[in-house]
Amino acid sequence: MIVQTNNKSKYAIGVYLQHCFAHSMTFIYRQIKGLEEYYDSYVICSDWLENVNKFPIDKLYFKSRNFIKIKKSKVFSKLYGPYNLLFLKPKLSSRQINYFKNILLENNIRLIHAHFGPAGMEIKALADELGIPLIVSFHGYDASQLLDMKEYRKNIKCLFNNTYLIAVSDYMKNRLISIGAPKDKIYVIRYGIPLDYFNHIQRVPVSFKMKMKDKITFLQVSNFVEKKGHKYTILAFANFLRQYKNAKLILAGTGELKENMEKICRELNLMEFVEFPGLVNTTEVRALMNKADVFLHHSITSENGDQEGIPNVIMEAMATGLPIISTYHSGIPELVDNNYNGFLVNEKDVDSFIHVLIGLENAPEDVGIRARAKIESSFNLSTQNQKLLQLYDSVISR
Repeated sequence: MIVQTNNKSKYAIGVYLQHCFAHSMTFIYRQIKGLEEYYDSYVICSDWLENVNKFPIDKLYFKSRNFIKIKKSKVFSKLYGPYNLLFLKPKLSSRQINYFKNILLENNIRLIHAHFGPAGMEIKALADELGIPLIVSFHGYDASQLLDMKEYRKNIKCLFNNTYLIAVSDYMKNRLISIGAPKDKIYVIRYGIPLDYFNHIQRVPVSFKMKMKDKITFLQVSNFVEKKGHKYTILAFANFLRQYKNAKLILAGTGELKENMEKICRELNLMEFVEFPGLVNTTEVRALMNKADVFLHHSITSENGDQEGIPNVIMEAMATGLPIISTYHSGIPELVDNNYNGFLVNEKDVDSFIHVLIGLENAPEDVGIRARAKIESSFNLSTQNQKLLQLYDSVISR
């Protein structure tokens, strides 16, 4: 149906998620809310509803997999790891197909936007059956780690026909093209940051604070997982403290490696210099950024091949004018221009990381201004949502 709002007609679209709004899916929520003036979004998902209070959606529908498939998934997970069913060909159960089909037909859904490659594979058959155009966004592990799996590379090619693909970086786009994705059906649309929420903060330049021996606050906000590189941040910070004692490192977030990182800090006698505030919401993230002097994010390729897309949190930090120290990893160099609006080192290169930390004493005073300018020009939410809107319009009109 066409929904009438403010005397404007809005087409109905479907947004498909296998896992409904984990804490890290703020970027998807922002996309949906950013386009609600133009499209009426029906979010359908096949895993437990998470964070419904954090991410309020008016039209949210859920149908779990059948009991046998859930049990099988848990058994396979113990045997083969967390991606056991993703490199097999994921399929909806019959009860899910019937439920989702009714929603799509009753609301005259004009296109389906699936987030992450496995979700696209899962909803593809239903989209084809109903003749509904399908758009699939690739965000990170689905165009890095999983591409190292032969069965996944084979099955993902079902999306290379009659499907529109979105990558969040040129790096990710090229990886998909390398396995056969059609160049004319893949678009680079980045997440984008709401500039009116992450305001530019006028800070005392970190170079001036270091020369005056003022306290320097370093910040990292991310899940405690291998690809976030916390270990290398901690090792570099420990060395930096030998030369500059008046410093603090805040490692915000939660995850499987948090206790291990706390242990490393205790072993290095860093606990009085390092804070672990735990899981933080968007308001708390902004507050931490506003008070910080430098943002750290030592992204690495994990042992199993998992990589970032372009971390949303780095964009947020740059929007506030924070100097960034990160790595030459995946799409990050498309965001951070080394020695211009931030600083980059090679993955796991602790010596270079230390060198950059110490070198902040001579950092350009306008590096944070340049960081903000990069977000305004290329990574702001309004511009990126406009690109997505144009793609939606184009797909529906064909």
